[in-house]
This record gives sequence, structure tokens and C-alpha cells, in this order.
Amino acid sequence: MTRKTMVALAAAMTFALPASALALSNDMDVIVDGRSGTETRSITVSVADLNLASSRGARLADSRINRAAKEVCGWMNGSIQQPTREFRNCYGAALDDARGDLDALAQAQRQG
Repeated sequence: MTRKTMVALAAAMTFALPASALALSNDMDVIVDGRSGTETRSITVSVADLNLASSRGARLADSRINRAAKEVCGWMNGSIQQPTREFRNCYGAALDDARGDLDALAQAQRQG
């Protein structure tokens, strides 16, 4: 393989990976995005195994989103430091966006 062919193959794979990830995406996933400064981190939270119409399922989904929001915003488990303003802003925005998506999924699940 020539260098030019390898570069073209690498470029093709770079563009194909996001498309294949979307193709594998489940309609019962919530993406939790945490924006801190110029960096954005994301975690996909699956709620496919939950009945979002039940209070138990809704609580479990919210718990998963809460954990993911902490993770994408850089919370350290066991930390005794007070959360910074930057963390609180990131965490609040991540929760708001993810809960909005979760509400839409719950509504769709209720409608069948």
C-alpha cells in the first residue's frame, strides 16, 4: 500500500466511524453533554431497559443521568472540595438538556 492510499483509507475511516456509531444508536438513549470552557464531553446513557412511565423507571433514569452529568463535568467521587462555579454551571446545563431529552423519550414511550 502506498502512503497516499493509506492516508485516503484513514480519512475514509475517520468519516465512517461517526456514521456507524449513529447507525448503532438506540432510540432509547440520552446523550449527556458537559461543556466546560472550550471542552465538551459526552456520555450516552441507555434507558432502553426502563419503563419510563413508571415512577421507579423514571427515578432510575434520572439517577443514571445525574451520574453521567457529574462525570462529564469532572466531578471526583469522594472529593471533599466544594464544587466550583464552573462545575455547577456545567452540571446544571447537562442535567437540563438531558432531562429534556428524557422527558421526550418518556412521552414517546407512553404514546406507544
